[in-house]
Amino acid sequence: MTEVLVAHGIYKSFDDGERRLEVLKGLELSVQQGERVAVLGRSGSGKSTLLHILAGLTDADQGEIVVVGDRMDSASAARRAQIRNVHMGFVYQFHHLLPEFSALENVALPLLIRDRRKNREAFSKAEMLLTSVGLEDRLSHLPHQLSGGEKQRVAVSRAMVSEPAVMLGDEVTANLDAENAESVLQLIDQLSEESTTAFLLVTHDRSVASRMDRVLSLENGAMHAATS
Repeated sequence: MTEVLVAHGIYKSFDDGERRLEVLKGLELSVQQGERVAVLGRSGSGKSTLLHILAGLTDADQGEIVVVGDRMDSASAARRAQIRNVHMGFVYQFHHLLPEFSALENVALPLLIRDRRKNREAFSKAEMLLTSVGLEDRLSHLPHQLSGGEKQRVAVSRAMVSEPAVMLGDEVTANLDAENAESVLQLIDQLSEESTTAFLLVTHDRSVASRMDRVLSLENGAMHAATS
C-alpha cells in the first residue's frame, strides 16, 4: 500500500518555567492510503502537538515529515499551506466553523481557496457532500443555528470536500453526547468506505479508538502499539 503520511525521528520540547519539557522523543509514524489509525494518549501527552507538526503548523525541533511524497518539515510557509490544502483535511474537538458563513459556504471554502474560478463547482460539490451526510435541509443555516452534532458533521464534510489523502482529527467526539458521537463516527466509517482517504484520529477515548483499523499509544514521547 502507498504511504500518505510519514513522520521520522520527531523531537519536540517546550520551555516550562525553568526546565525544558520534552514532549516528543524520536517519534515514528506511518499511515497508509485508506487506513484508519487512532492514537491514544492522556491529556498532555503531546497528541495535539503531534497533529500540528504533521500539518506543518508547528515546527519540530528535529525530524522529517513527508505528506504524499512532499517534505512538509523543510517546505516554505507557502508550500506548506499548499500541501495542507491539497492533501490534508482537519477536524477538531471544537468545530471551528466560520460563524458568518452558512454550512454550505463553510464546506465549499477549501475548494474556493484552491481555485476561486471554480465557484459553481465548489458549491455543487459541497451541496452533494452535505446531502450525503443528511444535512440537505441545513445548507443555508449559520453555525449558531445548528446542533452540536450537525456542526461536527459540517466540519467533517469540510475536511473531506477536497478529497484529501489524509484527514487529521483531534478529539472529534469529545464535545458530543453519546448519540451525536456515534453519528459522527458512523459518518467517518461511511466516508472511509467511499474514499481512499486515510484517517488519523487522536483521542483519549478507547471506544473511539476501537472503531479504527489500527490503534497506537503515545506514551513518553514515543509511539507504541496500544495494549487492550
